[in-house]
Amino acid sequence: MASDIVRRDGDGLPERRPRREAARHSRQERELVHRHNLDIGQLMATGKHEEVKAILRKQFTEDGMQDVVDIANLARDLVGEDPFLAALIVPIAQEYARTTSRDIRDYGRRRGL
Repeated sequence: MASDIVRRDGDGLPERRPRREAARHSRQERELVHRHNLDIGQLMATGKHEEVKAILRKQFTEDGMQDVVDIANLARDLVGEDPFLAALIVPIAQEYARTTSRDIRDYGRRRGL
């Protein structure tokens, strides 16, 4: 059906979700991000800089680790059972994970956060 958005469920099988449900989910995500940004702005305005730094560090860490998981899953999907592709792709995914971990660990140390 043309009005459906195709997604993958946990088993990698196509899952159909009506556009209206997808739009509602997207709107809820935007509202959540907006409230989060308002909370950070209020904390900054009241001088609670340490709380803001902690929130940003946590968000950066969660986003970075989710990116590492996504890259690892993509590498696994691309490689499949092919050892030649594994020799090419796995080192790239490992380097990405190392770099992201280092960036998370060092976040704020060089920038004064």
